[in-house]
Amino acid sequence: MKKATLCLLLLLSLGLISQADAQRKTYVGVKSGYNLSTAYFFHSLYGSDIEPKMEGGYQGGIIAMNYLRNHVGLQAELLYTQKGWRQEFDDQPDLVTELDYVELPLLVNIHTGKDRLHIFANGGCYVGYLVSSTQSATSAADNFYVYDESRDNKISYGFRGGVGAFYDFNFGTLLFESSFTYSLSDMFDPTTLSSGVPNTSKSMVVGFSVGYMFSFGEL
Repeated sequence: MKKATLCLLLLLSLGLISQADAQRKTYVGVKSGYNLSTAYFFHSLYGSDIEPKMEGGYQGGIIAMNYLRNHVGLQAELLYTQKGWRQEFDDQPDLVTELDYVELPLLVNIHTGKDRLHIFANGGCYVGYLVSSTQSATSAADNFYVYDESRDNKISYGFRGGVGAFYDFNFGTLLFESSFTYSLSDMFDPTTLSSGVPNTSKSMVVGFSVGYMFSFGEL
């Protein structure tokens, strides 16, 4: 958690320092899209022979981009996002875990282009809080790890980066973005190594989203 707090503080400091610049352009709007997520599990004593598959999910929320120079700015979002993983078996139905978070990414955004079309890349940190979990297995099965809300971690944090483009129309701005999220935090809390619960459990998400924004100000 200290890593996530330090990262967020650094990004916030960048925003506060740059407030001295009187010229800025701000975009505010909504976005939604689709997630493809999976997980990585490992136990320091027992290893892991589980190979989770991709599971689909939804993301959506609000987005704000504040450019304080022609090509550099901050991007902040407040999202409802679904993550999880799928395990496939030959002799039984797929076992699926879905974890739903409210998530706050804070990113540095760099774009190119001075006319209507802008290509951008962004990177930074996120912090999320679990609001619900569902899974198709209610108890531990062979080669399946069960997320337990009473035991496991509800706070998630890590890195996020992405690329995309936005186009300024007269009626507003359309945004297209693809992103990759990797959790520094572990989803599971094994309590002890002898429990058999992995002491490394990372979430990985590839996201695709479309946004619509209004802009204010001018550089």
